[in-house]
Amino acid sequence: MLDTFRSFFSPPITADPEQSTAKLAWVVRLRWVAIAAQLLSILPALEYQVLEPEMLPLFSAIVATLAALNIGTWVGLRRGTKGSPGHLMIQLGADILGLSALLILTGGAWNPMVPILFVHSVLGALLLEGRLGLIFFGLLIASLGIIQFNSHIPPGLSGTLVPSNILFPAQILVALVFWILTAWLSRTLDSLKMWFAEAQERKTRIDRLRAVGALAAGLSHEFATPLNTAQLRLARVGRTHDLANDEDLRTAIEELDRCGDILRHMAGSQLQPDRLSLEIVDLESLVRQVCESVGRVHDEATIRFLSDGRGPKPVLLPPVAFSQALINLVDNSIESGGPRSEVEIVLSRNGARAELAVQDRGSGWPEVVRRHLGEPFVTTKPEGVGLGLYYVHSLAEAIGAELKLDDREFGGAVAMMSIPIVPSAPSGEAVAALTVPAPEWRTQNG
Repeated sequence: MLDTFRSFFSPPITADPEQSTAKLAWVVRLRWVAIAAQLLSILPALEYQVLEPEMLPLFSAIVATLAALNIGTWVGLRRGTKGSPGHLMIQLGADILGLSALLILTGGAWNPMVPILFVHSVLGALLLEGRLGLIFFGLLIASLGIIQFNSHIPPGLSGTLVPSNILFPAQILVALVFWILTAWLSRTLDSLKMWFAEAQERKTRIDRLRAVGALAAGLSHEFATPLNTAQLRLARVGRTHDLANDEDLRTAIEELDRCGDILRHMAGSQLQPDRLSLEIVDLESLVRQVCESVGRVHDEATIRFLSDGRGPKPVLLPPVAFSQALINLVDNSIESGGPRSEVEIVLSRNGARAELAVQDRGSGWPEVVRRHLGEPFVTTKPEGVGLGLYYVHSLAEAIGAELKLDDREFGGAVAMMSIPIVPSAPSGEAVAALTVPAPEWRTQNG
């Protein structure tokens, strides 16, 4: 019973226009409560001379009009009518006009119940956004002015009036404070909701990749034994029957060797569960460390790291798995440009994202690779397997990044990874450099 009561008044705390129908239903529920309160207040108001008997018919007509509006809106919602921000604006505007009319009949700005009008400054900031929200707030202030200068003062309130030059500014200030605080709270909650949804989606992608990695590792292990057995038996048959020069046997052995390479690359190209521990790291420090490690292995190639120098770039990612992905991109660039090629790794900040570009002067990205980005076993290299770029794309999806392949101006290729910067760590805040164990050097051939 208590949960049902709470859900009846539970507001959709968001400025998202897609939830306008839910917001409209909530406004209908609140208006029924307000109408009931107005009906219950008639007898006390007459008793204490806040409402004069001759004003009762007009007072009742206004309440009846609000009730008719509520019934019509409720019937429309029951028939499947979809709400919109414009509908909400009209409904809340009708509430302000109706309430202002009731207050004008019962003392206006000096009525003790006038703070109810301030509730609408909260509702407007909570349910409307942008231009509609500002228009609604202007309507609210205009209503305060109208009831200030066009009110009927009943006998029950005469002699207790606060001067209008004090009351009116005070009421505007209260309405403005309510509006600002509620708007700030609504936007903050909306931002937190979006951040939570992104984090939840990132976790789902990582769990899916873990499952795929575990499956690939299991398949590689299960197929390795019969594959090794077949290779040994074929080699024995060749020696026993002196078939060393037999073309069919030689082709069969080569294809089995290729199957073994593919299985090993499959096991190595999946994101390992023990390497998917997300940490907040300074991306510049991590990339610089990987570049130094790559440079020591490819000593003939020229590998340059360039940064815009705009302070730390804190990102949330698995450091070891990301290091392997960056190694794969650099390996691709060196394979494309040759052992003496020049590779530039450029790190910059673009708004709330860090952009990492690996660029070379090689032959550029083949069209088939760009068209099938994110698919495994897509490669144009004679000895390639097509899993290296697949690994990078899988990691990018897991951490909420974007991977793009493009041609470099004046020739060459660019692999751009755009990674969201952690919003809780401002750009001026120091982020500790992370010492990441060097990943096992494993070129993914593709």
